[in-house]
Amino acid sequence: MKYHLIYALISCFMLTFAACDDNIEDATSKHVYGEDESPYLKVNTNAVVTNNMEFAVGHFEPQTIQLSDYADKFEKNMNMTVDQVINGLKDGSVVFYNINTARNNWNKAEMTKGTTGWYYNSAGGVCSIDDPTRTVSMEIDTQAKTFIVDVNEKATVGTVLTFNAGFAVNGPDYDKYVRFTFNVSITDPSIILTSISIPTGDYASYGIDFNKYAATIQTCMGMSVADFLANLDYNGDSGEATGKNIRMHVINPSTGVWDETSTYTAESPGYWINNLGAVCNWGATGYSFYANTKNKDHALYVGRAPGLTAGSKYTISVGYKDSKNTNNFFRFIITATLE
Repeated sequence: MKYHLIYALISCFMLTFAACDDNIEDATSKHVYGEDESPYLKVNTNAVVTNNMEFAVGHFEPQTIQLSDYADKFEKNMNMTVDQVINGLKDGSVVFYNINTARNNWNKAEMTKGTTGWYYNSAGGVCSIDDPTRTVSMEIDTQAKTFIVDVNEKATVGTVLTFNAGFAVNGPDYDKYVRFTFNVSITDPSIILTSISIPTGDYASYGIDFNKYAATIQTCMGMSVADFLANLDYNGDSGEATGKNIRMHVINPSTGVWDETSTYTAESPGYWINNLGAVCNWGATGYSFYANTKNKDHALYVGRAPGLTAGSKYTISVGYKDSKNTNNFFRFIITATLE
């Protein structure tokens, strides 16, 4: 009897170990993701490419990213060339999806921008072309082997968003991948903030050197400082009309509204400006400053009217705009302190 009991116990132990062994094998086998599942994103910092992209309001142009610049990333992490990755998109051996960083998984959302890209809202989420919060689009040009990132013309200054997308070898998982992080911001390079001190004395002035802002002028006007001055509608040294297209304007410092109707009231191109920052004539109530442009000096001069109190502080704004291409403009917001 004792013999049979021992034999039975041994048999039970053998069955238990066999069952445990099967469970261990099941627990350690890798999960195969189905079509409707979002595969887990395996952490690999060496597979990440970060692109910081600034778009200047009023001067939106698509920006491109060459995939060939990251050929080493594709070779090391996917064991593929850029050409193989692009061809893989066509034959299905490579997938291209968004990445949800909050959940750390791949987002298989359908393309909303053609057949190779998406639209994104102001929070960086995938959206449709009709979404009122649509802000950015990204797609692949498979012929040029580039990303094309573009901004909705209604995007506003200060908008900042991030989205992620990646290529992966198509298989039971997406562990062999290259991920691109796009950090997009909407900036306004057309605004130059500056503070000046105007010396004591009636009609004394301070000169703002355009050459210090050559990069802004190049970005916003598409030309050098010399070409910018040469294309003003009046020569600031002679006061003669040139027939060119760039005109000087006064801008409301509070609202940012450009005064595009006033004629020059100081030496052309230039204006007298009152204490509220609006165009006026010399001697008018509240007249406080003059602002005019001098070609030879490459400078914008801001001068004071007679009788103003030392220590007083004012804000004025003047700018320049191409009357033929109104997307080309920039302006100064000037805080002027009287010595």
